[in-house]
Amino acid sequence: MQANLIAQIKKLPQKSKERLRLKLREKAILRTRARLIENRVDIDELSDEELEVIIKDEEDKLMDEYKTKGLIALLALLGISWI
Repeated sequence: MQANLIAQIKKLPQKSKERLRLKLREKAILRTRARLIENRVDIDELSDEELEVIIKDEEDKLMDEYKTKGLIALLALLGISWI
């Protein structure tokens, strides 16, 4: 299933891939800001490398969420119960 999703993404035109990455990055940045504020961490105190690691972690979480939601939608479409 995951290989199929990756294959579909690879077939997209380059411009679409860039837009997808940009949207994913923007959402990850917003989540990172919220996460830092929630933990009362000053963004200015973090180095660029530390911020990059946190943003990458959020991007990975987003991709996992999208994959899970896609799988659940597919199962629902096929009439297979998730539970």
